[in-house]
Amino acid sequence: MSSTLTIRNLDDGVKQKLRLRAASHQRSMEAEARDILAKSLIEEQPPAEQQSEIDERRRRLRAVVGIWENRYQGKSTDQIMKELREDD
Repeated sequence: MSSTLTIRNLDDGVKQKLRLRAASHQRSMEAEARDILAKSLIEEQPPAEQQSEIDERRRRLRAVVGIWENRYQGKSTDQIMKELREDD
């Protein structure tokens, strides 16, 4: 997939720093800008409020998985389903 992004009114100082950084990595300014943008979005962390909600969900999931593993460890899927349906 190919797309084009145009950045207007880029500060001359920023442009110069981008040019120097690109040269130090032996690539074009465009490739350097692509790399900076991609890395910044990959490394982006959710806001602290969202992160605490994510952590809470993970904690709850680990607790449930722990119960599930302790109760059904070593049983086949068929055995688990029979037990859950209370089949004889």
